Amino acid sequence: MHFARLALALPVLGSALALALIAPLAPRLKSVDLRSAQLAQRDTVLSIVQTLQSDVADPISSIISLTSSNSTDSSAYASALSSISDAITTATTSVSSAASKRDVRDGHPASRQSDLESRQSDLEEVGEVLAEVIEDIVDAVEGIAVDLESLPLLGGLISDIDSGLDTLLLGVEIFLDGVIEILQGLLRGLASALQGLGSGLLAAEHVGSVSALLGF
Repeated sequence: MHFARLALALPVLGSALALALIAPLAPRLKSVDLRSAQLAQRDTVLSIVQTLQSDVADPISSIISLTSSNSTDSSAYASALSSISDAITTATTSVSSAASKRDVRDGHPASRQSDLESRQSDLEEVGEVLAEVIEDIVDAVEGIAVDLESLPLLGGLISDIDSGLDTLLLGVEIFLDGVIEILQGLLRGLASALQGLGSGLLAAEHVGSVSALLGF
């Protein structure tokens, strides 16, 4: 009889022992699980912005080549600017699609100091690539040797690029909360140039501006 009772009690005792052993590890396991989700999230966004950087490289090179020769070929400028705008739109679509599929745990704030430091590193890694993309675009656009005031099409395309970057950064910020703050520091030296991009370099007023989003 005692043996039978003991046999019945063993599964319960085993479960209790397992819980007692696992319970202290639960916070650590949760932290590891969260970090894995955050790494996947960072890698997704990083891949998108690196693809954007690659996609805009050729049209930016085209603009630099045109400006180096003081070209006034507005159609060539328009083609390059359109390619940049299209690449930004594609990146924005990719970010929106990824955000709609992400694990809901990705949005939970980090708590431990190591988690916070890791998250900061993620933001800086993505922010640095985005800053490079924005800086390259601004530098190229600033050198355009065409009278934009007399060619509203080009000014409009530049405004589209600015609005597109604004939308992209908002999407990335939803995915990686804090990346805009990183960009504010990295792009502080480009404040005036970004304000010029924000006005479409003499283009008409438009909604959505990177300079306004970054508080410049």
